[in-house]
Amino acid sequence: MKYSMQAVGTCLLCAFAMVLVQPIALSSFGNGQAQAASKQKAKKIKAPRSRKRPSLSFRPETSRQSPKYNGKVGVLQFRDRRGFKFYGGSDEFFAEPTLDALNTALFLGTKSGRAFTQVVQVPLQPAARLSRQELKDIAQQYGLDYILLSDLTTFTLLREKMAVKKKGYDFTVKVRFGLFGQLIEPKSGAVLWAEPVVREMGQLNIKRKTKAEDYGQSSVDAVRAVMSDMAVSIHAIGLEVRQ
Repeated sequence: MKYSMQAVGTCLLCAFAMVLVQPIALSSFGNGQAQAASKQKAKKIKAPRSRKRPSLSFRPETSRQSPKYNGKVGVLQFRDRRGFKFYGGSDEFFAEPTLDALNTALFLGTKSGRAFTQVVQVPLQPAARLSRQELKDIAQQYGLDYILLSDLTTFTLLREKMAVKKKGYDFTVKVRFGLFGQLIEPKSGAVLWAEPVVREMGQLNIKRKTKAEDYGQSSVDAVRAVMSDMAVSIHAIGLEVRQ
């Protein structure tokens, strides 16, 4: 789909207001049904030892579509907007520092989506609020035509009781991962794309004790799915901007 630059210009005032958009509210995780299923308590989940921690690294699938945006996009590091960390107030459940791994996934996911002719990772932790001038300064410093600004809204381990059995009860182990992304054209201040993307992956677990392998793959699957969905969405409404 193509849009004229005149059409983009008509929405600059509204689009620029979105640059300072507040993070989306996190939904609460109800557990009334789980509590009703059984009064038994599952064993407390503990972070595994360093050598047994699962990795968040993965290789994303590369799109075969042609680029929609003719220019260089800079992928900024996540702004951590989560209400709480992965589990029990801690992120120390993975082989790599969690935010480092997610920032790498964000960059690789954007690059593999092939919506842009060039993708670079910007080693910058953005402020909670960015003015139009600050965005222009970042773009000038790194030679960018576009900036991808992303808020990490949730990355959480969930465990929910399902049904009482003779030998105990079943429960699901799930990981929810979500972000709110904005693709900004710093020269004009226009927000060309903005969307929350959230996915949840998990599996039925018939053990009372949760081990790293129970949530490791689910974490990778949730992150991979969100990055894929984001890349597809950006590509689908991409603007062909000729320099």
